[in-house]
Amino acid sequence: MSTILVPIDFSDFNRKVINKAIEHARLVNGKLYLIHVATLDLGVIVSETGFTYLPELEETVLNDEADKMIELKAFVESHGIACETIIRQGVPVDVIVSEAKLLNADLIVIGSLGHNSLYNMFIGSVASDVIKYSTVPLLVIPKEKEDNKE
Repeated sequence: MSTILVPIDFSDFNRKVINKAIEHARLVNGKLYLIHVATLDLGVIVSETGFTYLPELEETVLNDEADKMIELKAFVESHGIACETIIRQGVPVDVIVSEAKLLNADLIVIGSLGHNSLYNMFIGSVASDVIKYSTVPLLVIPKEKEDNKE
């Protein structure tokens, strides 16, 4: 059975990426691992007094994200594809590349929002960085121009 890692950020575009991953999984008798990487500053708020860490806020956000992952897992399984979910906190690129190695993934299916070069230079692109650092083959799903009008 092929192991396919699919990074998720909960954007509307993720459905297209998941659907492509499902199509590929059918072809190779694959199992999907949906991974969401939460930021390290989930429970941090900024106020006049500076930064404040609120563990209950972090817990709430992580619980909401876990619920969303359960829904996505059910969606994948409704298409007859085996699926597991992973939620980690950290730097997305590092976590995705690391999990791919730990899972001995055969493929990473990742979406690319198609920002321009200037955006990528200042902000960066998770897909671009995963391409740079991953030793696992990737299937990059581009966001079509009409999708960018959302």
